Amino acid sequence: MFIFVLLAILLLVVFWQYILAGLVLWVLVLIMRAVVNWTLADPKPNYPRRPVQTRPVAKPVTTRPKPKPVQTRPEPKSRPKPARELPAPEYLPRWTPNRRLDAGREHALWQEKFDNAAQ
Repeated sequence: MFIFVLLAILLLVVFWQYILAGLVLWVLVLIMRAVVNWTLADPKPNYPRRPVQTRPVAKPVTTRPKPKPVQTRPEPKSRPKPARELPAPEYLPRWTPNRRLDAGREHALWQEKFDNAAQ
């Protein structure tokens, strides 16, 4: 224990200038903070301060809510009618056996011309 006391006294003797400088700085900071608080800080306002506006409290419901109607399936819609009438049946092409034969023959001729052109 005696060694610790001697060591503490030795540290005070060696670093007394730094310790004194630290204490002086500490006192200066305290004085500066007090001066700033007394002079530069905003004083209390002269006008009356209004409280912060909050949301109004919800009123309790006094009436029973009306039940919603049960949702049913929508009624099926009728098929839409065409914007204009269909052409006469004679105008429409008919795939008769003769027409099929002609189409097959036309395709065969085209294929033959195509093959010959490639050679």
